[in-house]
Amino acid sequence: MSSMDTTHTTAGTIDAAPSFDRMVALIAGGTGNVGRAIVRGLLMRRATVVVPSRSASKLEALDGAEGPDTHNRLITIVGDVSNEHDAERIRAEALERAGRLDAVVASLGSFVAAPSLLAASRATLDRVLADYLVAHFVAARTFIPFFAKTGGSYVFINGPLAFAPKPGSGLVSIATAGQAMLVDVLVRETESSLARVSELVVNVGVGWGSADETRRNGERVADAVANILVDGTAGRRINLGENDA
Repeated sequence: MSSMDTTHTTAGTIDAAPSFDRMVALIAGGTGNVGRAIVRGLLMRRATVVVPSRSASKLEALDGAEGPDTHNRLITIVGDVSNEHDAERIRAEALERAGRLDAVVASLGSFVAAPSLLAASRATLDRVLADYLVAHFVAARTFIPFFAKTGGSYVFINGPLAFAPKPGSGLVSIATAGQAMLVDVLVRETESSLARVSELVVNVGVGWGSADETRRNGERVADAVANILVDGTAGRRINLGENDA
């Protein structure tokens, strides 16, 4: 049983919340399906959003997709948050260019199918662990100690495969289950600090299904993240499910 409080969330209106126009949020994994939805949702709320990526072309595509009205509030940085030295450089550049940092949302890892876990290679397991668990560990070590001193929210994005594996999900389930325990440990380590650590478990599809379904689910994820950031949520595992508004 997790040590964290586990709740369901409704992605409701946040009109009464403090203005986002002073918020700077870094989205690790902001060029992925879920990450792009979060970036778009925060930009629409007039936050300043920092997106690091190893791929300059993906950052260019993201910038172009968001349009000229958000150009001065979208800061892109070429770099790898899963590399310790590069992650520190990204943090320093984000602070230099944005002037402050109030939140980090980490949506990391790409699904790798494993029809048989026992037939999967060690190299594939290493790669999946690196893309999910190790990447989250490095990003958390880079930014959470900063928030422990300055205050700020750190939100892990996870999925249902961490808690209930399905056929073909073995490698990813192992890595994301490790991520869930990483969150549990970090919540305990930071409970007396200014850092607010939480996890959003996304139980809806973003990036598959129809374009309309992807758009609607992406907006629901972005709404849930926005609520977490403005509510000052800490120490909670929040489930966003099919039946949540």
